[in-house]
Amino acid sequence: MSWRMGDSIRRRSGRSAGSAPRGGTPRGAVARWLGAALLVALAAFGTGYAVAARVLFPPPPETDAGVAVPSLIGRSADEARRELRDRGLEVAEVIELPHPDRPAGVVIAQTPLAGQRLRPGGRVSLGVSSGPPRARVPDVRGLLAERAAALVVVAGFEVEQRWEESESPVGTVIGIEPAPGTEVIVPAPLTLLVSSGPPALPDDTLLPDLVPPDTLAPDTLPQAW
Repeated sequence: MSWRMGDSIRRRSGRSAGSAPRGGTPRGAVARWLGAALLVALAAFGTGYAVAARVLFPPPPETDAGVAVPSLIGRSADEARRELRDRGLEVAEVIELPHPDRPAGVVIAQTPLAGQRLRPGGRVSLGVSSGPPRARVPDVRGLLAERAAALVVVAGFEVEQRWEESESPVGTVIGIEPAPGTEVIVPAPLTLLVSSGPPALPDDTLLPDLVPPDTLAPDTLPQAW
């Protein structure tokens, strides 16, 4: 049989480029098989790594995040102690502080502040009201009014002055209201009694040891020698 070289080339090239050789596996199937095998291998590796990590490097045991410090402001000191004890905390110290409005025995300050966290057994310091501030009236009698007023203002008093006649030097303190030594809640009013000097004599007042000259008898007048 006669044939030409061109015919043979055309017959061989007529097979589709995508067809697999006889008895072979398609390339797409091979790629899918390799991808699935890779995923399985990765999953197995991840699982094995997680198990090994859990066995060789176990996570630290869960610890308590701490105890939240409660708000104790406005409670009595005894209530604050019970609240802290119930939460596993302790009172570090109690400091008494004067307060113009809060009654004695009420918590007016705390540290740490409410909401902060402490380890169990942590300590909280309390500031407890000792009631309104009090002071004793100082004895400033005998001082000049200006100096006396400065001293009583520092002690927490609101000063008023009242002038009164006295044999004491003008401008000196001769009395105090309330009396010196009296304990009062401050701020409080305080009155200084200040000397205005001795009372003035009326113009027509005669001194007891003086007698008008025209009332003297002639024989009582001094005689010239």
